[in-house]
Amino acid sequence: MRKPTIIIADDHPITAKGMETVLLKMGFNIVGMHQNGVQALNQIIIEEPDFVLLDVQMIGLSGIDIAEQIKSKNLKSKIIIYTMYTDISLFERAKSINVHGYLLKEFALEDLNKCITAIKKGKQWFHPELEEKLKKDIVSFSPELYAKLSIREKQILTRISENASTKEIANEMFITEKTVESHRTSIIKKLDLPRKKNALLVWAIKNNGFFSLMD
Repeated sequence: MRKPTIIIADDHPITAKGMETVLLKMGFNIVGMHQNGVQALNQIIIEEPDFVLLDVQMIGLSGIDIAEQIKSKNLKSKIIIYTMYTDISLFERAKSINVHGYLLKEFALEDLNKCITAIKKGKQWFHPELEEKLKKDIVSFSPELYAKLSIREKQILTRISENASTKEIANEMFITEKTVESHRTSIIKKLDLPRKKNALLVWAIKNNGFFSLMD
């Protein structure tokens, strides 16, 4: 019987070794282990393994960057992201590109089997702590507050929801980065969002499905 194939990309050797041990016990054929994201992506493109296990932070390319490349190239590999950070903006970015699993390193070794089992059944699996944190941290969509935004602010908000950077938005709209930041501040105020890191990005990704309904 053919063993499922997997590539591990993690620049922490000890963590990678732990994952390798668990995956071998689960019957996987580990066809590659990489500390460099660019090297990992190159082998993923060539091998197109059944699964890829990607650390978020790596040299060259991040796990999220690699996941986006896998999706853009329509590769068949099932994507599992894992990280030590409970950063909701990272989690939302991963969900926005429809990764198959998202683990926290603290629990990764014990959760890996549950995650892969769910994926094999055609489901996604995300660590429950992240889902709970997401529910607590996200402000609900308000049509009344959204209606206060100017046309330009709505355009910028849409691009933010698509993970566009301030520089990218500035170049596309032929305005300065300082002007984009000014609009961002105004959007946060009008939407009554908490003034904490990535609050606008998380809200935008979470609620972008409402934008087209309102405009």
